[in-house]
Amino acid sequence: MQLIKSFFCWQGFDNRQRFILIVLSSLLVFITLSASLSNFKLVSCVILFLCSFICLTTTKRRQNDAQFDKKWLMAPAGSLLITGLIIVFVDYGLSYWLLILPTCLSLLLLTYPSNKQRHYVLGYNGPINLSNLQKTTKTHSRSTRRVEPTMNNIDVNHANTHVHTDNVEHARPTNNTTQANANVNVNKRLEFAESIRLTLFSKMNTRITIAVIASFFLLILLLSWVFSSTTEVESPVEHNVAPQEIITFQHILSFPDKFSVMFDADDALVIHWQADVLDNSEIWALSKATGDISCKVIEFNNELPIRTYAVSSKDNGLYAYFSPLDTKALLKNIAFKNNFSLCGYKFSLKGSQATLGKSAFYSPLIEY
Repeated sequence: MQLIKSFFCWQGFDNRQRFILIVLSSLLVFITLSASLSNFKLVSCVILFLCSFICLTTTKRRQNDAQFDKKWLMAPAGSLLITGLIIVFVDYGLSYWLLILPTCLSLLLLTYPSNKQRHYVLGYNGPINLSNLQKTTKTHSRSTRRVEPTMNNIDVNHANTHVHTDNVEHARPTNNTTQANANVNVNKRLEFAESIRLTLFSKMNTRITIAVIASFFLLILLLSWVFSSTTEVESPVEHNVAPQEIITFQHILSFPDKFSVMFDADDALVIHWQADVLDNSEIWALSKATGDISCKVIEFNNELPIRTYAVSSKDNGLYAYFSPLDTKALLKNIAFKNNFSLCGYKFSLKGSQATLGKSAFYSPLIEY
């Protein structure tokens, strides 16, 4: 719990290693969670604000430790917040390259050395006590010491004490030399990085450096926008097409002149015949009064026309739908009239009365 509190501490000090580790971890957490929660913008924004605040606090502790100019305080956190919002709302993979900006600014602040020597625990020095985490390590190291056997209160290895001491004394300089060489190498690398910073941000080169960084940032932003627009144009447009309803007909009865009568699911009479037409298209609709006018009525010889309420095409055929109120009149005309015309097609009704009379379903529907 104390370790977590130290991430939000405002008054403490962070050394270089802790500072860069916290910043990179925050960036990694944001990249991972924002990518997996891309459909939840609000959650991604909350994660972004939390990561930005953690970057701000560690930058403040680094500023306390290195005493660099306060104008750099908002650089890593502010750039992370701005680029993160672009990533969340643009929602394009290439925009993650914008996170190079807060990374570079954090590496820049890493070049500032500590103002003075401090005792760090896990890279932290401040009001929050982390010594318990260090005590565990020390206690463990002490418990690993070897206990030498004794006999009659005389150390058996007393005779070898002088030899052992000499070996330790010879070994210590070697270990100290190795550690010193390692520290020198680290310091040389950091001093080299600091010299680069001083060169880039000298009075002469500051404007050029800022211009290059801003241009790089704008270039990535422009590329993100261009590729995002290109993807939207090239990606196929998804239309929410409703699944076609499977129409089932009942009591299909065929007549000699190659047409059929049947009933649909709503008990409406349907007349069907083969025709060279486009499939799945609306030929006539009474509700809209649009389409082929020749399909709006069926005309029998010496009889008043009867309206159709819809005519459609399917499977290279035409289907004319009628109101259930007109079913008996239609069947009577089909049985006793000589011919009818519909949609520009003319059909003979010769033998239709016999065809209907043989049907156990249609015969009772005919009014004589």
